[in-house]
Amino acid sequence: MSEITPGGILDRVVQELPNFFRDGVDQLVTGEGEYIRAGEPRGTVGKIGQAIARSYCRQYGADPGAAKFGNAARIENACRPYLDDQDPDKGAKIRVPFPGGQCTGLYFLTYSYQTINTNGTLTTPPTVRTSSVAGPLSNLRGAGAPAFQSIVVTSGDVLARQLRGGNCPQGCYANITFVSAVRQNGLPDNCGDQPPIVTQPGPIVDPSPPPFVFNPSGDINVNVDATVNVNGTINVGIGGPTVNVDPFPPDGGGDGGGPTGPAPGDIGSAGGSADTGVGGEAEGEAPAGEVLVGIKVDILASPPRARQYAPGVFRGAGYFYMGVTGNLDQDYGGAMLKSGQFFFTEKDNLTHWSVSANNGYNFRVTPYYREA
Repeated sequence: MSEITPGGILDRVVQELPNFFRDGVDQLVTGEGEYIRAGEPRGTVGKIGQAIARSYCRQYGADPGAAKFGNAARIENACRPYLDDQDPDKGAKIRVPFPGGQCTGLYFLTYSYQTINTNGTLTTPPTVRTSSVAGPLSNLRGAGAPAFQSIVVTSGDVLARQLRGGNCPQGCYANITFVSAVRQNGLPDNCGDQPPIVTQPGPIVDPSPPPFVFNPSGDINVNVDATVNVNGTINVGIGGPTVNVDPFPPDGGGDGGGPTGPAPGDIGSAGGSADTGVGGEAEGEAPAGEVLVGIKVDILASPPRARQYAPGVFRGAGYFYMGVTGNLDQDYGGAMLKSGQFFFTEKDNLTHWSVSANNGYNFRVTPYYREA
């Protein structure tokens, strides 16, 4: 029997590593990639692979804007739960700067602020002011250095209207906050809000940059290198030679041969629909002589406080499986689901499907079959 060598373990780690980053791998009901954060691999390969994946995430967290981390959406999905454990509230945020204020004409803009005193303390309570400003309004903020020497707002009549001005070290401003905007003509403020602003992820110091010693137990004690290159790949080593790994490898193409398949756009015919019931399950199988093409999932009900990526796009709604009886493969589409979404089988010649709805969700599942 051939002996197990460090190179053999490294080869298996390299093969497994992309699975840690694959969208939706081992997701929990939240719909987020959780295995890097909370997975508990038992074997040597899984433990080392998780340590390397975590190192990659820490390097991303330390410099999320670097060009080598250009696949930000997928990296966030895989890494943010783990990074939130290291330093919460550093992820991307999306918000409307303030509601309303988008009509033309004059507004009473009310805002609050605190003044920085000469000894560095802040006035308490905050000062509240109201100014007459022409709409549409946006970007209420402090301006100037070294502190906010003025309070300005982008207004319909000038690029940046100054509302307050002061001189440091006294008379500068902090904690500038929008209170309200009311149209002076008494008409309703029904012209909408500003477009939302996304705040990009903030940096988190990596406490264990590569290379580092990985010693989770007496059975594993090895020097690990997980250096991210400028092209986003990782140089991986465990006490010896390094191997280059792409954590997000491109999908493989077809084999270019075989018999001609169905005509373009042919997804077969709809079979009988089945409802999961709230928090329940539904399953089915292709009729004799037919194969499963995919399943269409309609959302009949969702929990009142369902998490959404965007309106109508639900997060962690359920679990979908397709394969054959007794051997079902998971499709991770339940992590990001829109009503009416269609999911194709990953392989030909499959026959069986199963859908499990998370708490509060009820799905109507319509399978599509075609002749084998």
